[in-house]
Amino acid sequence: KGVDWKRTAKGVINWVTGDTGGGSTITQQLIKNILQEKDYSIQRKVYEIFRALKLEETLNGDKDRILEMYLNTIFLGNRCYGVQTAAETYFGKELYELNLPECAALAGITNNPSKYNPFRYPENVKMRQEIILEEMKEQGMITEEEYNSAVAYELVYFTDEVEEKSKATSWFTDAVIQDVINDLCEEYG
Repeated sequence: KGVDWKRTAKGVINWVTGDTGGGSTITQQLIKNILQEKDYSIQRKVYEIFRALKLEETLNGDKDRILEMYLNTIFLGNRCYGVQTAAETYFGKELYELNLPECAALAGITNNPSKYNPFRYPENVKMRQEIILEEMKEQGMITEEEYNSAVAYELVYFTDEVEEKSKATSWFTDAVIQDVINDLCEEYG
């Protein structure tokens, strides 16, 4: 229903003891992505919980819709917000054109966009992609043959456009984008 109370309790214990690992659900992460609040207070977390519960209620618990919204807001490094932007940035393709190995690579980036930056650390991305593919095989989502084919697939990244885009984007542009996001959040809650 938007909040995993056991994981939330574990997250609180981790916070108190200085351990790592939170308790946020996809719905809570979606709320955090939309609002882009940088505050790490207990008050923010409580608001996030109430907003997640309200979003679940508003969408009648439609998990597919929540996952779609999450995938359209998640940060995937290199100024990529959402999987469509990441598909274009990293592979020069539309999202629906990606194959299994490329999708698994994108899924791996979510864990840590800096550590799994395809342009800087392609070897990290490949390692993470193989972990994801292994897990998919273990859960029966893909066959052994699909797994072997995906692991053997060479990931080729589309770098020309990104290098030009990053040269052309300035701190001023980033500030304007952030101001617009903040204004829209304030205006529409």
